[in-house]
Amino acid sequence: MASAQLPAAGAWLEVEACGVCGSDWSSYAHRPVAGAFVPGHEMVGRIAETWGEHGNPALRVGARVAVEEALPCWSCRVCRSGRHRMCPRSTRYGGTAIDVAPSLWGGFAQYAYLAPGTSVHAVPESLDAEAATLFIPVSNGLSWLRSTAGLRPGESVVVLGVGQHGLASVAAARRCGADTVVAVGRTGDEARLESAVALGAGAVLRSDQDDWVSLVREATDGRGADVVVDTTPGATEVLGAAVRCLAIGGRLVMAGLKEGRSSELPTDVVVRRELQVLGVAARESWAIDSALAWMAEDPGVITAFSSVTVGLGDVEQALLALGGEAGGERPVHAVVRP
Repeated sequence: MASAQLPAAGAWLEVEACGVCGSDWSSYAHRPVAGAFVPGHEMVGRIAETWGEHGNPALRVGARVAVEEALPCWSCRVCRSGRHRMCPRSTRYGGTAIDVAPSLWGGFAQYAYLAPGTSVHAVPESLDAEAATLFIPVSNGLSWLRSTAGLRPGESVVVLGVGQHGLASVAAARRCGADTVVAVGRTGDEARLESAVALGAGAVLRSDQDDWVSLVREATDGRGADVVVDTTPGATEVLGAAVRCLAIGGRLVMAGLKEGRSSELPTDVVVRRELQVLGVAARESWAIDSALAWMAEDPGVITAFSSVTVGLGDVEQALLALGGEAGGERPVHAVVRP
């Protein structure tokens, strides 16, 4: 693996599997891309080789790890505040151009380069690599419900959207002690809504058929939901309804990007009901370790996610399947296994 273009220090990750994220589909189908890069940021693999004075004890040959996608500077004010995932100087695995040495910055490859400042997390040997690639959506759900929303046992949660992050949020809500959990999808989401029930949703609703705000209020004895998690991509009209179904002092966690479109929020309702509107871009690092341990001890968390697995030669097939353009049932998750 020697190369004149190698950085002075780092490690090679031998990729076991890499999840396909909705952002990978967006880059493929919708977003303008400035230059070539190796996609894939939900990486699981083994450290195959290290070199130089990398100073990172987690980059140990033979270690089986999951990789955080953000590569922060670790020295700016944002990093020191604990939000290193938001570092304004960071680069990103699965999105760094191939003209940045040594080019292999993504998981849709046999090997990926790991820089000295990379955050990695130990993956239990008992956990299958394909299953382990769910560490990002599952850890996001845990972080959003426990840390961001401050969910308390016995509270009620509504999750909007039943993609991989919506389903993970349903599971995390139940894991964190929620009493009433409601998942809201759309017509055509029947298989995903069934998965939501398997993961702990006590009720499932369809936003294009049901008066879901009224039904949520009925399910919570008229109080409204304590927490609403919005994971819907591009749907701007849903946020007004989400605010109206919240209880006094409720929290709206906004996780679904709206592709640059503005959303109208009934701000008078926010003020009068003392609501909190909370944006989330990723997860706190503790949640990755918790997610991996949880999936290793409870395989039911994994089996509820319908998935498709492909080799490197069929990455486009996985992208099209995840985007709903491959025909047949659209999977919740996809995995590339080199």
